[in-house]
Order: sequence, then structure tokens, then C-alpha cells
Amino acid sequence: MMQQESKWKKGDWIKGRTVNGELMHGYIVDYNDEDGTVKVHVVACDRESTVGRTVETLGYLIKPFPIQPLNGEQLRSMTDLALMTSDREWFMDLSSKLAGMSRDTHDDSSSRSDSWYWSAQR
Repeated sequence: MMQQESKWKKGDWIKGRTVNGELMHGYIVDYNDEDGTVKVHVVACDRESTVGRTVETLGYLIKPFPIQPLNGEQLRSMTDLALMTSDREWFMDLSSKLAGMSRDTHDDSSSRSDSWYWSAQR
């Protein structure tokens, strides 16, 4: 029998409800695809006593937390943090995103067709 790939990964940020109905968000620390349960470390919740704890809830009660794209300044700050923590993989990932963002910005600025626009870098 072929094993189905999980919808969740450890570290995924989610929002949803506990089995008791409280609204919460946090990140996944473990999951059990056979039972359909997910263990979540709660960072915010309707019930304050749940914050900071790990709760188990049903997979259909949660959904991925929407992640906003980072701007250039945020990426540079996070790149500095990756350097300070000596996290090479994270640094390389952030650096490639920053380079891609820089390349996109350069492509936009170099495609200007205004007659008055001139760049010394062309």
C-alpha cells in the first residue's frame, strides 16, 4: 500500500480551532496522518491558559496561516540574523530571495520607456 504524503510539516504556521472550539494560532510540532491529528504549539488563543502549551487538535480544524511576502528591508534584517546565528542554509535561502528581488527591481527600472529617464548603470 502506498503511503500518502502529509499535508502538514513540522514548523508550519497554522490557524484554527482547538477540539474545545477556541480560536488559536501556532506552529506544528507533530502530526499523525493515520489519526488525522496535529499537535500545535499555541502562540495565541482565546483561552490565555492555552498560550505557550502544545495541544492536539484534528487536522480539519486548522488551515495554513497566511504568510505575507517580505520586503527588501525585512529580508536584509533576517539575513543579518541568519549570519549572527550561523545558519548557513537559512542565509543562502534569504540571500537568493534578496537577489531575486533585486533582479526584479532592476528589470522594472531598466524597462522604463520615459524619454527623460537615464541611468548611469546602463
